[in-house]
Amino acid sequence: MERIFEGEIYEIVPQTQGLVFSYQKAVAGSNVVVAYKMLSLENGIMSDVAKNIYLLSKFGSNYRASSELCNNYVTARSAVLPSGRVFLCSDNGNAYLIDGDGLPVWSGDFKYKGNAPADIAIHKNSLWACYNKSGVLLRFNLNTMREELRIGGEKSPFNKPSDIFVSGDNAIISSVGSNKLLKVDLNSYNVKEYKEFTEPVYSYVKIKNYEFALLKSGLYVL
Repeated sequence: MERIFEGEIYEIVPQTQGLVFSYQKAVAGSNVVVAYKMLSLENGIMSDVAKNIYLLSKFGSNYRASSELCNNYVTARSAVLPSGRVFLCSDNGNAYLIDGDGLPVWSGDFKYKGNAPADIAIHKNSLWACYNKSGVLLRFNLNTMREELRIGGEKSPFNKPSDIFVSGDNAIISSVGSNKLLKVDLNSYNVKEYKEFTEPVYSYVKIKNYEFALLKSGLYVL
């Protein structure tokens, strides 16, 4: 395990050939300066990138319309569908489904027990969301936007889940409270431990054969 970036990262966005992330560059009084970096897997170089590169990676081709709907585009969570539509959820729980022309075709409140999801992800025709304070993982139908399945709750295997990464028919959940990554089979809904760390883990992505985890002390390649 090797640390490749030390600092406060807000979000990691995977790409085909690397990843893009937003991070805290500086603090000026009560204002935070946010900047963006890209890591290329082709040459291993980490470089600064412009905001529009980050937004394009996060929201897709209609990133301008998507980012304008967010109360904060850095803390908002998004999932780009194969059709080009984007599901967007702000940290206040306001959610939108945006079509290929950048127009919202659905909007609603996406809270569970008064809280917005910590993260969202797409699997087939379903949207999965994890809720940090409730310790639950919910599945929603993308056609009806109704809840279909719930994993967790009382005696939940998820302790403050903060992130979902879907790969094939599995979801890797970052469980901040237990310092663990948990693997959920999205067909059988079985949950098992994938990796454990000595500090909180906030996010995980896998690109090709490379695995990355965002821990309290920084971004690591596993």
